[in-house]
Amino acid sequence: MEELILAVPGMWADHHVLAVRDLLREDDAVTSTTASALEGAVRVEYDASRTDPQRITALLTKGGYACGQPEQAADPPTDKPAWATAGVRVTTTNALDLAMSGDHRKY
Repeated sequence: MEELILAVPGMWADHHVLAVRDLLREDDAVTSTTASALEGAVRVEYDASRTDPQRITALLTKGGYACGQPEQAADPPTDKPAWATAGVRVTTTNALDLAMSGDHRKY
């Protein structure tokens, strides 16, 4: 089995995940799919002797889900916010917020 990971930016909600999964089920050579709307990506396991990445990509594109290679994760930022370098962070709660808190808020 081969594995293919594709970025599918048009897959932004659960109904898109289901549609992508159903599109990939049309290809008998696809053995497993894992789609994530959060990541905007789909992972496909397929039998390489019966299909190829171009055919899988064409199937998704024909179904209305343009896809491509996933972007590489960027390195974490090196600059830290000012509060991270200041040492101790001190916050206080507003007395009015405390007075209105409880089981029955007074707003």
